[in-house]
Amino acid sequence: MKTVEERLARRALGMKGSEIRRLFKMSMKPGVISFAGGLPDPQSFPSEEAAEILPSLLRQNGKILLQYGSARGDTTLIQVIQNRMRQKDIETEPEEILITAGAQQVMDLCAKILVNPEDTILLESPSFIGALGVFRNYQARLVGVSMDESGIRLESLVDVLKTLREEENLPKFLYTIPNFHNPTGALMSQGKRRRLLEIADEFDLLILEDDAYGDLWFDGDGQEVLPIKSLDKQQRVIYTGSFSKIISPGIRLGWAAGPRELIEKFELARQVADVCPSPLIQALVVRLAEDGYLDHHIPQLREIYRLRRDAMLAALAKYMPEGVFWTTPRGGFYIWVTLPEQLDASELFPKAVEKNVAYVIGQPFYPDESIKNTLRLSFSHEPEEMIEEGIRRLGEAMREALVKD
Repeated sequence: MKTVEERLARRALGMKGSEIRRLFKMSMKPGVISFAGGLPDPQSFPSEEAAEILPSLLRQNGKILLQYGSARGDTTLIQVIQNRMRQKDIETEPEEILITAGAQQVMDLCAKILVNPEDTILLESPSFIGALGVFRNYQARLVGVSMDESGIRLESLVDVLKTLREEENLPKFLYTIPNFHNPTGALMSQGKRRRLLEIADEFDLLILEDDAYGDLWFDGDGQEVLPIKSLDKQQRVIYTGSFSKIISPGIRLGWAAGPRELIEKFELARQVADVCPSPLIQALVVRLAEDGYLDHHIPQLREIYRLRRDAMLAALAKYMPEGVFWTTPRGGFYIWVTLPEQLDASELFPKAVEKNVAYVIGQPFYPDESIKNTLRLSFSHEPEEMIEEGIRRLGEAMREALVKD
């Protein structure tokens, strides 16, 4: 009798568990201050609002909301999304939008529809580990492009594209997180966004723009976070947004916006995957938007996360040993830390957990997993008073490791 492994498809043979998830389990013991997961503040979830809205929706329209819905998504929610994107200078038609099970499903649909095995996908290096996992599952060749404090290095991107063009292996698309990048927290400048589109025109490149954190800016008036899609005149950008960070990740609701013909293919692919998004949850989000909840709530989130960012930056300045460097994000959830070269973040991790503090190691965020002395800290979940204590513990673990080395 064949073993299970012998029965697997070739693409399944390359699947592997996340090292981050393994380490994350180590951080779940009681008393650990965790900066590991990119978790929104649970106190910010609309629990009370949902407890009032959902019974009302079910009484009024339960026979429809508990039935199958449209694979494309509820037309009223699509209108809500159109209005929200219009505030970001993006004009779309309803046929150019697909409601999805979060931004993660958009990445899966892009890979499923656009990518054959061994096709090339470009990503920032480092990049979101969830996207890396999706693209690897479709057996794509992942090519990383280096970053600086304002996002992807365009000169490096051009060099990579020229090399790939010579190889007659131009990428299917570039995946980018321009607003408060996961994991580095970087914010791509508007000038760089315009130049990126020029490069995309030159090399006939599609762009998958992940804007999960774009509403969570702390400084300015929001002009600096206008999406790449807002500048897109050639329909090169597939834009993905999410309600996970501004309402709740548990509702599993996001969307894709892009060329109509591509969105039609996405819809066909999602029909055979999960049939349709939940009509009830879509109706909840519509009601939250129409009642003004989002307009009131998002500024509150910005203030919550700004205070936590400030607390973490102050603690890092106070407790980190010499030779440790970190980013200063202007929004989002994350700070990226670079350790002295002799320290390996994965080797430091159990020492940190012994002191009841946890983080995410940086190595798996790189397409080639080549860098070992980086780590990601999330300031979104823990309150300010816990942040300082957690960073103090982490600094202590680092100092002890440096002394041993």
